[in-house]
Amino acid sequence: MSRRSSTRLKSSSSTNNNDEEAASNKIFASIPTEEKKSTKKRASPKTAAVAPDKKKAATKRTSPTDEADDVVEPPTAAAAAEVKEKKKKLVTHQQWTEMTPLTRLWNPIATENSRPFTIVSWNVAGLRALVKNRPDALPDLCRRTNADVLCLQETKLQMENMDDKKSKLREYFTEKMLDYDCHWSYSLEKKGYSGTAMFIRRGAGEDKGKKQSKSGDFFASSANDSATIDSKTKGDDPFPFPPINVKTELGLPKHDGEGRTIIAEFPSFFLTNVYVPNSGQKLERLDYRTNKWDIDFLTKMQQLETEGNKPVIWLGDLNVAHNEKDTWNEGAKHLAKSAGTTAEERASFDVQMGAGFVDVFRSLHPDARGHYSYWSQRAGNREPNKGLRLDYFICSKGLMEDGDDDMAIVRDSFMIPDALGSDHCPIVLEIEIRK
Repeated sequence: MSRRSSTRLKSSSSTNNNDEEAASNKIFASIPTEEKKSTKKRASPKTAAVAPDKKKAATKRTSPTDEADDVVEPPTAAAAAEVKEKKKKLVTHQQWTEMTPLTRLWNPIATENSRPFTIVSWNVAGLRALVKNRPDALPDLCRRTNADVLCLQETKLQMENMDDKKSKLREYFTEKMLDYDCHWSYSLEKKGYSGTAMFIRRGAGEDKGKKQSKSGDFFASSANDSATIDSKTKGDDPFPFPPINVKTELGLPKHDGEGRTIIAEFPSFFLTNVYVPNSGQKLERLDYRTNKWDIDFLTKMQQLETEGNKPVIWLGDLNVAHNEKDTWNEGAKHLAKSAGTTAEERASFDVQMGAGFVDVFRSLHPDARGHYSYWSQRAGNREPNKGLRLDYFICSKGLMEDGDDDMAIVRDSFMIPDALGSDHCPIVLEIEIRK
C-alpha cells in the first residue's frame, strides 16, 4: 500500500446514489412523412354525360386488384429493421448525461499537526446579478464547504461598481463576507467584462464551533465516512495559514488589461485564480488564446515554481473541455469548431500538463463520467446534465505525492452541481496542510 493510499479512506460502492444517476437521453431526429398529392382530374363534359351514378360507382368493386389498392399493408420485419437502423445513424456522437458516483477520498478533520485547507472556485457569470438574485449564495457556499479561499471568475465589475448606490456591493461584502479579505482584478480595457476576485479567510478563531454542513448527496459513502462530512472548525484550527503576498496581475502588460488573474503566495505553494480567455463564437481569439496566452501563462507558472522554490496551483474557468470524459456529446460535428473543444485548445492543454502539472480532478477520479461544471442556460441543458467540464484545479506533481517532509498534499476535488446562480457550478479542492 502506498503512503498516499494509506492516508485516504477506502472506497466502496454505495446504494444511496439513485438521485445522481440520470438516465442517458437518446435523441433521434424524426423522419418526415410526405403527404400524398391528389391525382383526381376534373371530368370533361363528354365524360360527365356518360358517367355512371356516383353512389353506385363508389361501392362498385370490379376485381380483387381494385380492392387491394385501398388496403395499407403492414411493413415487413426487414423494412422495420431498416427504418430503425436509419434512426440510429442520425446520432453519431456520445450522449453521456449520467453522473457516475464519486467516493470521498479523505475526511477533512483538523488534528494537532495538520489541518484541512479548502479552496473553492466559481465562475459567477456576473457578480452583480448573483448578489441581486441570490444574496446568500456566496456566504452559504463558504459555510457549506468551510472555504479558506474563494476564487471567482467573470465578475464583470469595475472599481466604481463597488460604491454604486444601487447595488451597494461594498456594504454587501463587508456584511456577508466579514471573515475574508477581498482582492479584486478588474478589466481596464472593457467595462462589464471578465474580472476575477479572491476571498481569503483572515485566520483562525472566529465562529468557534461551526462545522461544515452537508457537502452534497452526489458523494458515495466510504467505509469510514457518512454522507454528512464533518470538517475542521474555524475555531479549532491548530495553526493559521495566512498568505504572504497577493498580486492582482500576472506581471505581463500584454495580458493584464482584462483582469484575468490574481496570484496569492502561501507558505507552501502559490495559488493563481485565472479566467482563461474564451476563443470566441467565431474562434476569432483562438490564435491569441493558444499561441500567446497559454504559452505565456505556462511560462509564468513555471517561473513561480522555480524561483519561489515551491509548488503552484492554478484554478478557475480554463475554457477547455479536455477530452471525451469532459463533454456530454463528444463526437458532435460542431464541437471541432466550438470554443473550448477545438483540437488546438485541447492540444495546448496537453502541453501544459506535459510540463509537469496535473489535472487534479481527473487524476483523483480517472473514471468519473457526467461530472461537468458548465451547462448552456439558453439551451436548458442543466437539468438533463448536458454539460462540459470547463473549470479545473491544476497543480504541480509534487502536491499529489505524500512525502514525509511535504507541507501540503492534495487530498480530494469535486464539483457542487446543485449550487445555483450561474451557468457554471463551484468546484472544490481539499488540501492537507501540515505543521
